[in-house]
Amino acid sequence: MDGGVIGLGITLIGMGLGVIIAPHAMVRESERNHARRLKELKEGAPEAYLEEKRELEAYRPRFDLSDKTIRKLGGVAAILGGAAVFEGIF
Repeated sequence: MDGGVIGLGITLIGMGLGVIIAPHAMVRESERNHARRLKELKEGAPEAYLEEKRELEAYRPRFDLSDKTIRKLGGVAAILGGAAVFEGIF
C-alpha cells in the first residue's frame, strides 16, 4: 500500500466528481464575468490595469470552455483517480 498514491487518487476523484456536478464553478473567466466587468467599467469603475476596458471590448475571454468539455475533463480526472487508488492498494 502506498499512502501518497492513494491520497492523490482520492484527491483526483473528489476534484473530478466536483467538476462533473458543478462545472460552472471551475470556469475562471466566463462570458458572464466578462460582460459584468465591462458593464462596471462603462459605469465608471476604476480599471484594475492599464487599458482593461479596451482589452475587454476587443477580445473574448481567454478561458471559456463549455460545461460539456469541463465535465469530460472531470470524468477523466475521476478515472485517473480511481486508477491511482487501485494502484496504491494493490
